[in-house]
Amino acid sequence: MATQAQLSPHLTSARHLLDDIARDEDPQVKATAAMAHAALVVAEQVAAVRLVLAAQAVNGNHAD
Repeated sequence: MATQAQLSPHLTSARHLLDDIARDEDPQVKATAAMAHAALVVAEQVAAVRLVLAAQAVNGNHAD
């Protein structure tokens, strides 16, 4: 059974806000946006792993 990924609406909103902020010319804003983007990428990866683990638990598969 395939797992269909659905991102949290919070992650989607954060991605849209970062896209808006990234257009700013201030170097400090750009640096802050880059750090926030890195944190967002990690959050998306964690969410994807949680989906995989939940699907494995439902299907009775164990990650050994």
